Amino acid sequence: MRGIIAFFVIALTAGAVSGEDLWVNDITVNEYDMTWSYNDTFVGNDSVAFRVNLDSNYGDNNSFVNAWEVLKADKELRKEFRSLIAKELDVMINNMTGGIEIVDVDATLSTDLIGKTNLSDTITNRYIITYKFRDSILNARSIWFLGQANSTITIVMPQGLDVVNIGGMGNATRIVTDHVEISGFFMETSEDRGEITLALARNSSFVPAVVNMSNMSNVSSQPGKNGSAKPMFEMLNFIRDASVVFVGLVLIILIYVLKVKRR
Repeated sequence: MRGIIAFFVIALTAGAVSGEDLWVNDITVNEYDMTWSYNDTFVGNDSVAFRVNLDSNYGDNNSFVNAWEVLKADKELRKEFRSLIAKELDVMINNMTGGIEIVDVDATLSTDLIGKTNLSDTITNRYIITYKFRDSILNARSIWFLGQANSTITIVMPQGLDVVNIGGMGNATRIVTDHVEISGFFMETSEDRGEITLALARNSSFVPAVVNMSNMSNVSSQPGKNGSAKPMFEMLNFIRDASVVFVGLVLIILIYVLKVKRR
């Protein structure tokens, strides 16, 4: 996050990032991967500054943002985003970055950017980073996140993992259902920098439901074990007996007809 803000300072000037209180983080942690999405919103003068600097840095500086300028900035942001995060990874497991890989970086600039640069309406850009874990997070003791100081954050943890302690998060709230969800904001540890650490413990009471399909099929096929198999076997027996009687009658009739013809 510190690198991301630095990039905006270089590429779009400092005025375009003054709306840092509108930076929203949403993190979803799964057993072997994680997605971190950012919503970056600019309003008022910040919105004007963002448009002006985008037009100046990626366009023809004609006071109008075109679609191709937005696409060009979007493409460059993805590359720069990946490079900056790779220099300082913003997530650690057990205080280590080994075993964490950046899979995808997606940047989607708002289509509302298109138009005159002096427009001051709301702009919301969205960025999504996908990570892959080499080892199961269920065996981890802690997970750490680096973010923009004072920006809001929501973290959804996977089933089977308890959060036993929260460090570095202001106004932390916890919702526990079949998983843990935590929300709050990054407390400032240094200028523009916030760090959140979650102490983890495996939830031994959580046992995934396992259905043995082979056992289910064996039980259901046994007559007398349930109400669906018995009527079927009774019907088959009736059809078999009726067939035998019918064939017997046909044979008797044929024998009688042959005797009459002989006479």
